[in-house]
Amino acid sequence: MSLSESLAILKSKIEKLSILEGKGHLDHPEDMVFLGGSQGATQAINATIATAKNPKTVTIKWDGYPALIFGRGTNGKFTIMDKHMFNKKDQTGRQVFSPQQFVEYDRARGVDRSGLYQIIADLWPGLEKADNSKGFYWGDLLFTQPLQDQNGMYKFKANPNGIAYTVDSDSEIGQLFKGKQSAIVVHQFIPASAQTTDESVPLDGGIGALKNNSNVAIVPAKMPITPKLKVDASLIKNAQNAVRQHGAAVDQLMNTAPQAANTFQTLFTTYINKRIVAGDLNNLVDGFMEYFKARPMTDAMRTKLTQHLEANKAGLVGAFTIWVALYQMKMNLVAQLNKAAEASPVKGYLQDGTQTQEGFVANGLKFVDRMGFSRQNLAGR
Repeated sequence: MSLSESLAILKSKIEKLSILEGKGHLDHPEDMVFLGGSQGATQAINATIATAKNPKTVTIKWDGYPALIFGRGTNGKFTIMDKHMFNKKDQTGRQVFSPQQFVEYDRARGVDRSGLYQIIADLWPGLEKADNSKGFYWGDLLFTQPLQDQNGMYKFKANPNGIAYTVDSDSEIGQLFKGKQSAIVVHQFIPASAQTTDESVPLDGGIGALKNNSNVAIVPAKMPITPKLKVDASLIKNAQNAVRQHGAAVDQLMNTAPQAANTFQTLFTTYINKRIVAGDLNNLVDGFMEYFKARPMTDAMRTKLTQHLEANKAGLVGAFTIWVALYQMKMNLVAQLNKAAEASPVKGYLQDGTQTQEGFVANGLKFVDRMGFSRQNLAGR
């Protein structure tokens, strides 16, 4: 079985174990209206403006897989885990100090991630050697077999449903790959005493205290070329006006829902993902009501939510109006970032050959072309 086939099977198993993303998840700017109402939408606008003003803060959102957290806790012992293990309340997920203990942890909870165990065993010595300080690093695996130089290019694909990469072998990142068994790109640092991944902080394109001194390449997420960015002022104004006009009604809709906040928010974010896969972002309000009516739930909850949505129709219309305005503003920035990335020694391609990146990260949000990468990745699931 090939590496890509093994990872595809592993990915399917992990997704069945965890349908919803956990703590530490980066959000799309446009989704902030569902997750934080008018305040969230304003945060998204300000973050987009700040990103354009300081493009050096932008990092590449590599399409690596799987995501791993590794490092040393307050006891100084080295460990590798995923974010769900890290966030486990009793912290037993962090008491894994060898590849064998990683396997035993899974067996104790009745989980089989056999496609991951050899990867963890191969990574362990190199990552342990690269990390001598306390604290944890959060990153994404790029490859687990040495890459062959193909006419001046390294080629690999970590996510079976995602981006295929080419990297100029003479570039800074290409030199990091040379002769390495595997590579992981790091993007967040988590203090040794942190309780959850919510306490993670961005590495801003660096690799912290890690060292490239082993057979595992530690890759920074910085953009090889700093872009020049300027968000269309009319799109910013449109988003700001939408928040001023609809913000109060949206807050009423989101804050008074007869359902747990995260469950109610998930109605909207899951719906948007379905529309992304369908490739259709038109008529979002009516489409949402059709989607809502078909959702499985108790009759009592359906009645309560129907009454709530009907009583807050202005907030529903306002939420999608703001979402569209934020999306248009973000995509103006993403188009510029993707254009800058075309001249980069790191290039990504969708399955249809379109050149793009998975996305970019800045100011705590992810800037992704959801009708490109996201649509392909979600459809592949």
